[in-house]
Amino acid sequence: MNANKKKIDKLNLEYGKNDEKIARLMERQREIEKQRTELENLDIVGMVRELGLSFEELAELINGEKAAAELSANVTETFDTATEEYATEEYAGEDLAEGGVWNG
Repeated sequence: MNANKKKIDKLNLEYGKNDEKIARLMERQREIEKQRTELENLDIVGMVRELGLSFEELAELINGEKAAAELSANVTETFDTATEEYATEEYAGEDLAEGGVWNG
């Protein structure tokens, strides 16, 4: 039993050391993430200043891009829906270029 006790004590000691090392590494990881984010933010601020945009203009630009993306998604969805509906219409098999009429 003493042989196992010594092994257990040794493993407990190693476990404690690893636990401390992991805690130090996690703290360092958080510091690195914070520094990286700060540098990225500085780059973004630099680009905005380089363009001469005010805060309001930047917000408008970002919101405009979001609105354009939403509009594009809505148009695509509407087109897809219309295409699916057309495919189920009675004229789905006819060639509209040859005089077929779509009742959509």
